[in-house]
Amino acid sequence: MLLLRYIVVRFIWMFITLYLLMSLVFFATRIAHINIWFVHLEFPQTFYFVRDEYLEFIRNVFTRWDWGTYGSSNADVWKTLVEAAPITIQLNLIAFIFYFSFGIFMGFATALKAGTLFDKVFHAIFIVVGSIPSFIWIFLLIIFFGYTVPILPPQPPSIQTPLYWRLAGWVIPVLALSLAPISKFGMMIRNELVESMHAEYYLLLRTKGLTLRQAMRKHMLRDSIIPIMPEMAPTLVFVIIGSFFVEMIYNMRGAATLFFQSMYRPGVGSYYIAIHTPMTVLISVFYAAITLFFIFVMDIMYAVVDPRIRVRSKK
Repeated sequence: MLLLRYIVVRFIWMFITLYLLMSLVFFATRIAHINIWFVHLEFPQTFYFVRDEYLEFIRNVFTRWDWGTYGSSNADVWKTLVEAAPITIQLNLIAFIFYFSFGIFMGFATALKAGTLFDKVFHAIFIVVGSIPSFIWIFLLIIFFGYTVPILPPQPPSIQTPLYWRLAGWVIPVLALSLAPISKFGMMIRNELVESMHAEYYLLLRTKGLTLRQAMRKHMLRDSIIPIMPEMAPTLVFVIIGSFFVEMIYNMRGAATLFFQSMYRPGVGSYYIAIHTPMTVLISVFYAAITLFFIFVMDIMYAVVDPRIRVRSKK
């Protein structure tokens, strides 16, 4: 019952947050667009004009789920995002599964060899790799694996290419998003496991006949994951922000490219600002929604991994 109440309350707050974000982005982008392209009005007149548009926009969204039209073809805004959103969701989901699982594996492997040359080399690699942001990694990976040693697609393959080549098209963007989090979680898991080796229960496990590998895998690893759970949410937000740039650079037709197109139009030798407010609002809500939802899932996972954690404590 407590869990159900917690879920309901969280979803109510998520709805309020998304509604406030939608309102803020609508007013900010619409007022900016009017001030850029139309006769500059005094702020009260501009505000009242945008307010009337906002009320009509909100009414259409909540009564008919009509987010407006987009582009010269008057394409439906919602359907346009629905076509692009799966790429963004798949990219972030695959990257999360990869960097979390592989980060745990690398932390486990280096902890087994704590104090050895293997541990010291990978500790240095973790520091170097973790200091390079994803938008730099995507450039380096495209240049190296796409052109210097051309074993991976330098951009998303077309639908006509073989399945294995289309799957290979996910490797570069997923790696670009995952390298820094792998380094972060690898070092955290390694440090937690090494610290656990000095605990009394570790000595008890060894006296019972368990090897170091068995003690880590069966008992210590789970306890070492619990302290890194609070870091998963901010890391996820960091990765989602990075995916915006990775999508743009790798030329993936996801929500990031659509967001850029809704803000800028190509001109002669440059881009100019031409804000399409409904599309900008919807994509902003979309990014906020997936971020809030993943953070919510992380909180539930925290309680599952450590039963001592409760989503709501009793007084």
